[in-house]
Amino acid sequence: MIRTVAIKTLGCRLNQAESETIRFDLEQRGLQVVQANMPADLVVINSCAVTQAAEAKMRGAIAAVRRTAPDALIAVVGCAAYLGAERLRQMPAVKLILGNSEKNNLPQYLPRVEAGETIVALDDLEESPAVFKPTDKKLHPERIRVLLKVQDGCDYHCSYCVVPHLRGEPRSRPLTECISEVKQLVAHGCQEVVLTGINLGLYQTAEGDLTTLVERILTETDLPRLRLSSIEPDLVTPQLITLMRSNNRLCQHWHIPLQYGTDAILRQMRRRYTTAFYSDLVQRIKDNLPAACVGADVMVGYPGETTEAFEEMRGFLQKLALDYLHVFRYSPRPYTSSIQNRESITSAEKKRRSQILINLSAQKRRHFRSQFIGQILTILFEEQVGPMEWQGLSGNYLTVRVFHKDNLLNKIFQVRIIGESGNVLKGEIVSE
Repeated sequence: MIRTVAIKTLGCRLNQAESETIRFDLEQRGLQVVQANMPADLVVINSCAVTQAAEAKMRGAIAAVRRTAPDALIAVVGCAAYLGAERLRQMPAVKLILGNSEKNNLPQYLPRVEAGETIVALDDLEESPAVFKPTDKKLHPERIRVLLKVQDGCDYHCSYCVVPHLRGEPRSRPLTECISEVKQLVAHGCQEVVLTGINLGLYQTAEGDLTTLVERILTETDLPRLRLSSIEPDLVTPQLITLMRSNNRLCQHWHIPLQYGTDAILRQMRRRYTTAFYSDLVQRIKDNLPAACVGADVMVGYPGETTEAFEEMRGFLQKLALDYLHVFRYSPRPYTSSIQNRESITSAEKKRRSQILINLSAQKRRHFRSQFIGQILTILFEEQVGPMEWQGLSGNYLTVRVFHKDNLLNKIFQVRIIGESGNVLKGEIVSE
């Protein structure tokens, strides 16, 4: 009998949002959802397949469950289910394999799993759903920050990316549904909502685009803070930048994937911009929003990458007004065009180059943090990290700690930054 469930989430913020929906559905059916590292009757692994490393993490998660809870049943759901279904089916403990559409129906499969059946339910990826599946309509439990899925799918087909094959064509959640859920979240104590999607900037309904959605959330709800997840460079509009400048409830944090820092490789990747376009975009954001945090995804080891190309990218990134980098190593993926090209550097060289960019990111983060010593930031406190020590996040993506005798959890305060320790800023509350 399945009474307890643990959920392990791998990969993107959209997976995290979908795991929250799964968790809430299970709790509504009377099941106890325990922490991800605790033994449970059923362990749900919400998987990612964007890289080989992501698939390896999924297999490692299965192995970890077998060690810590050998009698547990395992459900593997999400992207990796499509690419590894046959191998997963051979694992005795894996009883449920669900694709991205079906994973939101997970609870309905549990009686058959309890009866000893092994189930594989993978939606047809060649027949992508034409409409957004409303997976987030139910109330979330009280949360400080909630990831709200408003978009799914992508049709960009970048040469290295398997995601369009796993997530299907773009589709968006009706705007009025999004606003309704934000109102419900606010009523349940949520202080910040993060809009998420596979390609968030493609959000489009009959009622409007992403800018319209953001405007109406800010106008029609009392949500204290709204944040955007990753958005493609060619989809950042002047209107969105202006809206962020004019409304301080919209967090000044941009994550804008770059992927590579030379035009030649960007063309090979089938990206929709040049380095000059990207550089100009970052500068326009900084000119309009000097305190904004701007981060990027960058990749090393793409097939054909030469030493000269890498050094050109490193020089480009050094000059670019970015505040952090998420560094990835290229990984050949099925169904992508780049898999036909021979990789030009070894795994060891990929690791060395990625570490160079990770070090550059650390320098940029330190420089960005240091600019705010002596300034006042608005902090949403999310956890207690020590006796009378509270930690939170600023709108522009800085981690801040303060000492205070009162409980600051899920509260927003103005904080004067007085110093830094490691990767964290130290502050003192100036308004209560």
